[in-house]
Amino acid sequence: MDLAKNIVKYRKRNNMSQEQLAEALNISRQSISKWETGENLPSIDNLISLSGLLDISLDELITGEPYLHFPFNYGKPKNHWPQIILVLVMVIFTASLTTLFGRTPLIKVFDIIFGILISYTFVTRMSFYDYKRYCNYWTLQKNGITYAVDSEDDISFGKDFLMPLMGLLNIRSTKFIPYKRIKSMEIYLKLYGYNPSKELTLMGGAGISASSMVEQFELRITLLDGKKVNLNLNQYYWKDSKERKMLGTIVTFLKRKHFEFIDKQGIADLLRDGDGSLTQELYEQRDGN
Repeated sequence: MDLAKNIVKYRKRNNMSQEQLAEALNISRQSISKWETGENLPSIDNLISLSGLLDISLDELITGEPYLHFPFNYGKPKNHWPQIILVLVMVIFTASLTTLFGRTPLIKVFDIIFGILISYTFVTRMSFYDYKRYCNYWTLQKNGITYAVDSEDDISFGKDFLMPLMGLLNIRSTKFIPYKRIKSMEIYLKLYGYNPSKELTLMGGAGISASSMVEQFELRITLLDGKKVNLNLNQYYWKDSKERKMLGTIVTFLKRKHFEFIDKQGIADLLRDGDGSLTQELYEQRDGN
């Protein structure tokens, strides 16, 4: 059963032997062994003690998945520091241009426009940080999903260019989908035609690279009226993100809804079973390695 497997899993993750865990709980090693084989179950008091010793919630200990709090904002940045840095770079670069070359009012106007455009483009397009997250994040709720309207179609270059600015000005436009309007949902990770032998690792994450370089990871929703909505899952690639921790639980929650859930790549099982690189496991699975 799941509880028995979870006790083994989290005991080993905490580098504890059966003897050490038994000593901490003031019980026999045989009791731990019987829990881990499913022969016996821990009492309520022991479950509470286990969750504390293994540093996990009761939900995670019993089900193997962390508790899902609603609403859950997937991909929404935690703070505004990247936006503050963007504004500072734009101001400093533009001020430098006008100081050095703004000899006449007309040239100063040109320098301001040019400086803002160049600095905005450089920071939002060349930075490792995905500034579009301030605009295109989505929210999971108990009765449906709220998403940015730009998720309905393939994003044009113009929209893609303006999304960081829309997030900065907080002019994001959203729509709400009740679960009863969903016909099907597919979780899909678009692999490259080849298995990259080298990956740019960012902040210790497995398979993390600049936002424009990672494999596209998304939920593809088809509504009853035929409309398509794509929800970006790329924030999963960041090793310590809440999205990485909660995606398996989110998938389990969505699979219980009364619409078709499609998972041709077996991603749900990989999310539940492994701590390794999801992309690498999918490449190996595809290539038969």
